[in-house]
Amino acid sequence: MSPGVQRDILLWLIYSIYLLILLLPNLITPENSQLSWSEKIIRVCLIIVFLFPSKLAVVYIGLPSFIDNIVYRVGNRIFVIVKLLASIIIGVLLYRLALYFYIYPYLYEKSAEYVQFFSFGRFLSNFADLTVPMLFFGAIWLYDARRKADQEKTELELQFLKNQTSPHFLFNALNSIYGLVRKNDINAAQALLKLSGILRYLLYETMDRKILLEKELEVVERYLDIQRLRFGNTLRLTTSTTQETKQLMISPGLILPLLENAFKFGFSDRLNGIFVDLVLEIKEDKTFSILISNHISESEKNEVGGLGLLNLKRRLEIEYPGTHQFESKMENGMYLAHLKLVLQ
Repeated sequence: MSPGVQRDILLWLIYSIYLLILLLPNLITPENSQLSWSEKIIRVCLIIVFLFPSKLAVVYIGLPSFIDNIVYRVGNRIFVIVKLLASIIIGVLLYRLALYFYIYPYLYEKSAEYVQFFSFGRFLSNFADLTVPMLFFGAIWLYDARRKADQEKTELELQFLKNQTSPHFLFNALNSIYGLVRKNDINAAQALLKLSGILRYLLYETMDRKILLEKELEVVERYLDIQRLRFGNTLRLTTSTTQETKQLMISPGLILPLLENAFKFGFSDRLNGIFVDLVLEIKEDKTFSILISNHISESEKNEVGGLGLLNLKRRLEIEYPGTHQFESKMENGMYLAHLKLVLQ
């Protein structure tokens, strides 16, 4: 049984209890004084049961299509409204039939003349009674549908950001390896092998919402190996991790855009001792911190950032709302990027 069906059953039980409490005082009358409390409760339960088909009709025939049309714009609006009105008419007729043929004659011992099947006023009264479950279920379904639509929209945006990052990263990574190939460097083949491992990760692992931090750090290490092959000892790396903290979960592909941005700039004058500093730290409170700093020339100041960091900022807003801090700035000829996350 699906969670939605289980929820609907629970809601109908709650609504039935509400009707039981609402209808029971109507049987506390002089003509029903001879009935015991158990008989009164049974009589009210029978009323609820015989009115149930009318309530199911107004809730399930036209209401779901109406809500889908409001939220998802599914179906023709006029057809959906006609279907909803038809479900209301069917519900009211079923309501009147239950009153006319069973409830009033057998439970209240009232004649057919008292019921007045085609009374317009009674039709309106029955319709008003049927609006309660319609509004009750309609409000809950509308809330769920809008929440689901927002989640789907967020998932699509998140997947788009990930898909956009992968070719962007590939383009810059190939540029890095191109320098080795152009110099006929023997490390070019090894760099391509490292890159293939990263691309495999971007294609398959990033489909998940969360992965082990250990896997993310392995990919970071592959990327750093490529840059070591390219630049030699210009990289200084400091990490502080334990085996326990590596089992924490993180959204895949969050660290690579920071590293990629650092290695895009600051190497035009590499002979002057340009370097990249990378500090990774995981504290006992599950706070993950990454600080990247690198020299940058005056001509490159206006180029820092780009698509990778824009995507990263948006992903952080979606996946770590209120639990992240990200700062990037220029300071004393250095570009600094600092990211802090609370992991789970």
